[in-house]
Amino acid sequence: MAAIRDGQIQRYDRLPAERELARLLGVSRPTLREALAGLELAGLVRSRQGHGTVVIASPAHVANWGAEVTPTQVFEARLVIEPQLARLAAEKQYPADMAALEEAGAELEKEFAETGHYRSDLPVHRAVARAARNPVLETALEEALRHTESSRWIELRSSALRPEVIREGHVDEVRQLIHAITHGSPDEAADIWRRHLIRFRDEMLTGLHGDDGPNPPG
Repeated sequence: MAAIRDGQIQRYDRLPAERELARLLGVSRPTLREALAGLELAGLVRSRQGHGTVVIASPAHVANWGAEVTPTQVFEARLVIEPQLARLAAEKQYPADMAALEEAGAELEKEFAETGHYRSDLPVHRAVARAARNPVLETALEEALRHTESSRWIELRSSALRPEVIREGHVDEVRQLIHAITHGSPDEAADIWRRHLIRFRDEMLTGLHGDDGPNPPG
């Protein structure tokens, strides 16, 4: 990001091969792959199998991007915050919150049953956060979610979740979570929500490599 912002790397420049780039940066290849996936999700680079990684952002794009928060960091934050929110919700079990959570789950199930997919499960995530009755943690989650509202993030989320089998899996995890919370199982609720987020993160970052998108010149 700094190299793009400072003009050391130009728009449409092709980055060195993975092995060479890892050596230049002094990091492992798995670390490099995770970083590149995050930068692609942020719309700064484009990776295509057999074509390498090309910078598609300009210095102005990076300068106007705001806080230097990568998608990987967003997932890291959510993995810290959301399992604990699920745990607290299962411990507190305020009746009105349980009803609101079940309603959010029912709406998701209804949309999936009628269309075979769903646009977002964020209403469920927010219902869990409200049910935790901790405004500090709820605000922290909203700050993390603020970084998921870009058009690029929404586009890739839709692409990553397109296969019906993946969406059915997600709906089933939401169903399990609501059962754990409403039946007072904090450990189970936290574990389900953690696995749900890890699965979504992996599907989304992996899905980047199947998303060719617009080709840069040349």
